[in-house]
Amino acid sequence: MIPASPGKTILVAGGTGFLGSAVVRRLAERGQRVAVLSRSPESVASCFPGLDVEARGGDVTDPSSLPHALRGISALVQAVQFPGSPVEDPSRGRTFMEVDARGTANIVAACAGMGVERIVYLSGLHADPGSTRSGYLAKGMAEETVRNGEPEHVVLRPSWVYGPGDRSLNLFARILRLLPGFFPQLGPGDQRINPVWIGDVAELTAWALASDRAPGSVIEIGGPVVYSMDAIIQTVMDRLGLRKPILHVPVRRPGVPPRELRGQPGRAAQTVPRPGAHALPGGSRPLPAGGAAMTARPPGISTAAVASRAAPARGRRSRTWPQPGKSSR
Repeated sequence: MIPASPGKTILVAGGTGFLGSAVVRRLAERGQRVAVLSRSPESVASCFPGLDVEARGGDVTDPSSLPHALRGISALVQAVQFPGSPVEDPSRGRTFMEVDARGTANIVAACAGMGVERIVYLSGLHADPGSTRSGYLAKGMAEETVRNGEPEHVVLRPSWVYGPGDRSLNLFARILRLLPGFFPQLGPGDQRINPVWIGDVAELTAWALASDRAPGSVIEIGGPVVYSMDAIIQTVMDRLGLRKPILHVPVRRPGVPPRELRGQPGRAAQTVPRPGAHALPGGSRPLPAGGAAMTARPPGISTAAVASRAAPARGRRSRTWPQPGKSSR
């Protein structure tokens, strides 16, 4: 484990959100001085009982609020998500373009001349500045901004992150409890996803902040098993003790006839190991099966995987997550 730097302060933008709060807790538990950028700084203390966390007021969509918040900061974690994400609300400025793209551009620009040495940006898989999907497009634009900024940088692209407080996996659980008879699955249910435990994303973020191997990297993070969407829903049902057929609802996509998207209700879904993945020291967790609450970290499982793809930036050599048994520095 790379030691914390108690004399330096790390600012987590979006530190009260799902991803950001996990990063704040991991850093604070290691003895790192950590501050949270929040539009409501008075609420920060209640989010982290028992932890020494500083609150700083600011909003990435308001450039004038950022220079004061960045004073004395040595590193920044950009983990801002708009309320209700991923459902956009343009009338209230809650869009990927406004928060992820422009918000990241604002805070990266504010870092110039402030002594911020490193930025870790929590992006997502499929981020692409050429995408036609707003989320992928905005995150791809944000990545370009981070790469072209003054501080050295690390980009993390987690897959579907699950854990206490997640909006997706637990939403499926609520739907399964409420709907009688069957679960409506949009599309064929064979999309391949390797969910990752939030604690492992937080641990990798701590590594990205501290390791001298990290700058210039683009790291894609996934859990140890690739699931189909049907398999995820079936796993949730197993956890809840429910038995319901999965009804596939055809979704029209450009150039694809609806009949080609139909799945078979109740068919067995595949789970396959992710090829070419590296072991993640400390252990990511596959989706829990049977027993405890949906948000509990599954006990007794030590296998993990993280898929790394390093990208060169500004002349730096490409770097990857350290292999097991090798030094992490």
